Amino acid sequence: MVKVIKFIFNRLNPFANRMRIRVLLGTIDCSLLYSDAVIAIDVLRSSTTILTALANGAESVIPVASVDEALTVGNRLQAVVGGEVNSVKPLMFHLGNSPFEYVRDKVGGKKVVLYTSSGTRLLRFLAAVSKKVLVGAVVNFSTLVEYIAGKGFNNVAIVTAGKIGSPALEDSYCAGLIAKNLPWKACDRNAEMVMKMAELNIGVVKRSLHASELVKLGLEKDVEYSLTPDSIRIVAGADSFKGCIRLP
Repeated sequence: MVKVIKFIFNRLNPFANRMRIRVLLGTIDCSLLYSDAVIAIDVLRSSTTILTALANGAESVIPVASVDEALTVGNRLQAVVGGEVNSVKPLMFHLGNSPFEYVRDKVGGKKVVLYTSSGTRLLRFLAAVSKKVLVGAVVNFSTLVEYIAGKGFNNVAIVTAGKIGSPALEDSYCAGLIAKNLPWKACDRNAEMVMKMAELNIGVVKRSLHASELVKLGLEKDVEYSLTPDSIRIVAGADSFKGCIRLP
């Protein structure tokens, strides 16, 4: 379906084939300032959890930069507080960082404050410096591609969170899925690399370092779900003025 949409888009859209893609693997640079759209990726599990919460009716998700900030903001807004430190739910949080916890009964119609080791801090930063920030994950990649292609953006940056500053295989794989299906005219070397990584057998990705760590914690279902393509059909973006992630 994505390939069909890409073909039609290239033929009919006057802005087709102008898109330039840049991929930043666990790093940032000044290209974010002039990018028309920036895609933030943290497959395991921040991006996946945010999208799941919104798909299950959460009003918005507010990314924060520390445990203390999560508790403070959560108390002020009377919000659901969720997240992790070293993949484990902090004692005072309502929920952890498993997408399976963010069911409609718990988050429907509510604000969610989320803190994670990498993903939420990245989102906070990107929202402050970028024109438009979108949440990318394996679970919504086709819907995200269709949305971006339809907007006719000229410059798109894809930023992976990685784990503690290092690129993560699952994030690079996701970046490649998105990049290879966009109607781009030019791309950088990182984009070329991740597009090749997107051809990896999914079983290899499921044995990545971070995925293996989660499996050891008994969270293999989180890994399976987070690496299931197109299980969520929504697009979510950052509202820089309100400091939250919501549906467009």
